[in-house]
Order: sequence, then C-alpha cells, then structure tokens
Amino acid sequence: MPAGFGGSGYGPIGKKKGRYWRYMLNSHLLVGLLIVLAGLAVGYERWAAGLPRSFPYPLIAAVVFGWAASSGTVRTLFCEADLVFLLPAERQLRPYIQRAFWFSLVWHVYGLCLLLLLAGPLHARFSPLPWPLFLLILTGLKLWNLWVAWRGSRIADPSFGRWSAFVRFSLAAAVIGLVLASAPWPFLAAVALCIVGVSVYVWRLTKGKGWKWERLIRDEQRAKNKFYRLASMFVDVPGWQEEAKRRRWLDPALRLIPYGRAHVFFHLYVRTFFRAGGYAGLYIRLTAIGGVLLAFIGNEYAQAAIVYLFLYATALQLAALFYRHRHSLWPRLYPVPSTQPAAAAVRLLFVLLLGQNTVFHLVLAAVSPRGLWVATWFVGTIIALWAARRHAAPKRA
Repeated sequence: MPAGFGGSGYGPIGKKKGRYWRYMLNSHLLVGLLIVLAGLAVGYERWAAGLPRSFPYPLIAAVVFGWAASSGTVRTLFCEADLVFLLPAERQLRPYIQRAFWFSLVWHVYGLCLLLLLAGPLHARFSPLPWPLFLLILTGLKLWNLWVAWRGSRIADPSFGRWSAFVRFSLAAAVIGLVLASAPWPFLAAVALCIVGVSVYVWRLTKGKGWKWERLIRDEQRAKNKFYRLASMFVDVPGWQEEAKRRRWLDPALRLIPYGRAHVFFHLYVRTFFRAGGYAGLYIRLTAIGGVLLAFIGNEYAQAAIVYLFLYATALQLAALFYRHRHSLWPRLYPVPSTQPAAAAVRLLFVLLLGQNTVFHLVLAAVSPRGLWVATWFVGTIIALWAARRHAAPKRA
C-alpha cells in the first residue's frame, strides 16, 4: 500500500512536506510578504467599495472560479516503485483510491474557501447569492470535475485530456456565471443536462479500462514539483529536480556574452537562469507583482519600502540559482580561477536587480512623476549591489 491516506493522512510524505511548511512559515521573508499582503488587503477592500454597479463581477467570477473548480486531479501519492510492486494488485487498491479521492476533494475545497475569502468584498457587493450556497455549488462542481478527471486519466490519448479540461472549464464557468447573474432556470437546466451527458459519455468510454500507471506517476511527480517549487522560494529543497527547458528564443541574449575563459561561469549562470529551475519565471513574477503594487499604492514611503523589499526578496530567491551546480563534477574541472564563480554570481544577480530596480522606478515615474524617485533609484542600486554580494557568493569546492 502506498504511504499515504491511512490513519495518519499523509504518512511519511506528509511529514516531509510538514517539515518544509515549518521552514517556510519560519522564514523572515514570509513576515515581510505578510505585511505587504495586509496593506494590499486594505487597499483592495477600498478599491472594491469604489467600483461602479456595472462592474462585471459574474463574468470575472465565472472565469476565475470556473478555472479553480475545473483544475487539479486526484492525488494518489504513487511513486516509481509502485509501478512494479502495485501493478498486480490494482483491484485491491480501490479502497485506497476512494480515500485518495475524498482527501483530494477536501484539499481542493479548502483552496476554494481561500479563493472565496479573497473575493469576499466583491461577492458581498455584487452578488445576492449567500456565500455558503455559493461554496456548496463550487464543491459540487469540484466533485464532478475530479470524478471526470480521474475517469479520463484512463484514456491514453493526450488530446482527450486537453478536450476534457476545456469542456469541464466551460461547463463550470457557465454554471457559476448563470448562478451569479440570476439567470432563468431553463439555462441552468440546459447546462445541467450537458453535465449529465458528459458524465455518461466518460463513464461508458472508460468502462473496463485500467489505470495508466505511467501517467498517474508522472502527474503525481508534477504535483510534487509544484510544491517543491513553492518551498524552494523559502528554503533549499534537495529533493526537487526540474527538467531544463530549451527556450531557443532566448539564444540571442546568450550571444551577447563574450566568448572566453573569463566568462565561463557567467555564461553557465545565465543559461541556468533562462532554462532551469523556474528562476526566470520567478524573477518576472516578482517584478510584475511589485510593479502592480507600486501602481496602486499612493504613499511615497510605502512605495519606496515596496521597492526595497522586492529587491531583497528577489535576491534571496535567486540565490539558490548559484548553488544549483555545487554537486556537479564538471564545473569543478573548469580551468578557471577559483574566484570566478563568486564574481560571476555577483555580477549576474546585480544586473538582474538593477534591471528590476529600473523597472520599478519607471512605473513610479509613470504613475506619479517626482524628483524623489531619482534618489530612491540610487538607494535601490546600492541595496542591489549589497544584496548581490551578500547572497550570490557560491564557494567552489
């Protein structure tokens, strides 16, 4: 029996994730992010109170909650070894899969509750539907989506999964939009008939088909990598392995690096930033979130604090990039000075932070032009240099 969904819930996998959660909650970066989120929540509530009555909340909620209700799948906690040891006992695993299904449903409903809490000010103002009833409807849609997704996982054709996701999202969004818009009942009845028809079709199509173990294990590994990617933003995760992506469209940027022995590690780190670990996406997301906050917060002291907080947060998160190759043999064999890895790391991180600092101040100059931003840009540059030297200094073994 796989380790999980027993009497202790997760088992050893849950203990491992619980340890990472404790590390994440103890992170000093999380405290800063919570302060920013608290300030953002206050501004968000005021923004929601000032919206006109013509705001298209049903349409936006249909897209957001429809995506939330149709995403995700059943967490089985299967691993590679289960393909060998549990394949002959597939029929005996049905009680385990039932517990996994209900566990996954509870976990997804918890996420829906958080999303509904986030949309609370908008829902209270623009929808007469009581939130307990809305949550019950979302739970029913999530239950149906998980069932269809689990049954559909028995189909080997990848195109079926894509079409299934599209149909499930469309139907879930239609139900949510019609309910929030107080549409006449014949429209809801028509969508309900479509849901019943899809359910019967999927049941007949998958009846008698066995599990696709390779796909289940691959999906489970992908789900674990998502958690490890989140945890890696706060702590080092040795068990996280992510495949590198080619990204040919970024090759022109690599050609800007001069060819030569003096730039070996700088080229390695730039290529790693573009292709592995999700570092480029993390950098873009932090820059985008910081830019949005700067655009909506009007106090200049709060804006300056956000700039410096996000510069430090970015430096802290990207520091893991330069330790990615610490266990690799080949970089240790490069015929380069032992000081080059640290110098290249500081150089790359400073360039990234300088670019982020410049983007932040361009946003500030666009929303509220002031001479003060010249001074804060210079202070941000100094912080970027200090943070790069502090966090990007991998020691060569």
